[in-house]
This record gives sequence, C-alpha cells and structure tokens, in this order.
Amino acid sequence: MHLLQTRAQQQPNPLAYTFLKNGKTPTSQLTYRQLDQKAKAIAAYLQTHLSPGSRVLLVYHQSLDAIAALFGCLYAGVIAIPAPDTTPLQRTLPRLEAIAT
Repeated sequence: MHLLQTRAQQQPNPLAYTFLKNGKTPTSQLTYRQLDQKAKAIAAYLQTHLSPGSRVLLVYHQSLDAIAALFGCLYAGVIAIPAPDTTPLQRTLPRLEAIAT
C-alpha cells in the first residue's frame, strides 16, 4: 500500500499493471496514479459503509478493476476476500455462499 502511494507521487505515469487477454493481448492498462486514484475512490466508499477490519467479498472477473478493488480494501483497512468468477451463477452460487459464510 505504501509503495503504491509512493510510486503514485514520485513516478505517477509509468504503467503499474497491464491486463493481457488470454495471457497475450494487452487490453487495458493502469498507471500508478490511475491505480492509486481508483483505489482511493473505492476506499472512500468502503469507509462510509464499513468499519476497519470488516470483511469484503470481492467478486470480480479477472481485470484491472479487481486489482483496484484489492488496493481499495487495503487503503480502507478492510479485509479483502477474493472469490471466484460467478459465471454461470447457478453453478457457482453454493461455493460463493460457502465463502461468504
């Protein structure tokens, strides 16, 4: 968390992450500044609804949004619990419910 904030301040424009579709084709990118801004926005939202130490179930497809959400949880002081992709929901709902429990 501290490293991201430092990079966002000192080296804001280099790429922090590149998402590769199928592990080969770049489809989206985030600079350190963009990642820090997204994470802080997510953290601000979480802090208005949750107390530090609360658990947050992260249900995301593989994406840069999932990375921003993870850092947002770190910034907010909540515990991120990544969950598997829920497509199709009927097949994965029991597993998702078990994780939530």
